[in-house]
Amino acid sequence: VYSLKYKDETGAEKKMDVPMTFADFAATEGRFGKQFKKAPPDTWNDNMLQLAEFLELDQDERDGKFPYIWAVDQKNRLTRLIVSEELVLASEERLNFWLQLKDLTGSAQAGASDDLAATIRAELIDKITASLGMSLAGAASAPAATGSAPAAAGGHEPVWIETPECTACDECTTIAPKVFAYNDQKLAIVVNPQGAKYADIVKAAEKCTAGCLHPGTPWNANEPGLEKLIARGAKFN
Repeated sequence: VYSLKYKDETGAEKKMDVPMTFADFAATEGRFGKQFKKAPPDTWNDNMLQLAEFLELDQDERDGKFPYIWAVDQKNRLTRLIVSEELVLASEERLNFWLQLKDLTGSAQAGASDDLAATIRAELIDKITASLGMSLAGAASAPAATGSAPAAAGGHEPVWIETPECTACDECTTIAPKVFAYNDQKLAIVVNPQGAKYADIVKAAEKCTAGCLHPGTPWNANEPGLEKLIARGAKFN
């Protein structure tokens, strides 16, 4: 759950608690723009259902329902974003991963083998990381590296930001302005994951005062000094 700040009809500052889903994270990343459709207040109806509630429904109960997440427009007014079917599936997949991790934590507390729990947890995290990397790469607006960089094209995990945690320190937007920018809420987002050298992306992660910037892996396998850069970046992934 996170707090969404907005202005009501009178211009008064308001906030409400909103369930955090993968789609809420995706909405802060410019590359996912095509996965949402804006629904202004005059289009709201009873067939619209908040994504967190939609994901709790059985498949046969979802027919005719339109999942959405809350957001704000350029004037900081409350609006709804209808979520694409593809992003709904991605959100559901990550929710299931999270529930598995949660169950695993409970099992460990109940007396399960620490070694076994650690092994299973690592496997689940690997699945999450791999799946997330594929989704981000597929949704990126910039073309994937090809030709002389097969490793980067095949296993590249793009840089990402925990946008709600941003403190607007200006470090990332100064170091790599083609990669990072501020949204309407003055929170940093990724606009082009391949807009700078991996060295600059790692430097931005190191300078990030909130520790919310995760450099991922190099998108260009031919960039000099990758071995050391990967080691530096790993501390923030």
